Amino acid sequence: MKIAVFGGSGQTGRHVIQTALEKGYDVKALVRDPAKIDRSFAQDNPQRLKWIQGDLLDAEAVTQTLTDCDGFIFAAGPVKGGHPDLPYLAAKNVTEAATQLGIKRLVWLLGAAVIDERDAPDFGRKIIRFIMKFTARDVLESSERAYQHLVNSGLDYTVVRPPILANGPAQGNLKASYQPPKPRGISRTDLGRFMVETLTDDVWRDGSPMVSY
Repeated sequence: MKIAVFGGSGQTGRHVIQTALEKGYDVKALVRDPAKIDRSFAQDNPQRLKWIQGDLLDAEAVTQTLTDCDGFIFAAGPVKGGHPDLPYLAAKNVTEAATQLGIKRLVWLLGAAVIDERDAPDFGRKIIRFIMKFTARDVLESSERAYQHLVNSGLDYTVVRPPILANGPAQGNLKASYQPPKPRGISRTDLGRFMVETLTDDVWRDGSPMVSY
């Protein structure tokens, strides 16, 4: 199996790549800044990992990354100083390229502040959303538009929504549901593993679970 990874040099994306390689997958990863690439991946897997330099808004680079892949994982987050509508524009650009190439399966990372109509009521998330409307309105609104675009894309999507991300070792298996997540940091190692395993699992196909321990 060959998969594409967007945000492969990021803190979460590198764990996605590591898990995918451990499972024996071939990986093509789009990276904006080659200086941030974890060179050990390439050294240990020279035939199974290909890095492609480019931007999420660069249609040619996105298409090159997706070509010959069976599915893809989007693990990129908002870039400081980047385009204020990046979450939505990236979703639009990547899904359009995937549709043209006939790629159906995707796993996409968004924040838990994004609402799904299947979510159980949660007063705590309402407070977070209220704060974000003052501190990161552009990111929240663009992420919500990205989510709606993914849902309506006609692709087989899974949107993964963690509450808080933390660096550090794996802590255990993540639980996925539409119930309010516990206010505890999610290990990026565990999140990367969950996203890779979800790509080939039908349990959350066309779903958008929140994850927690």
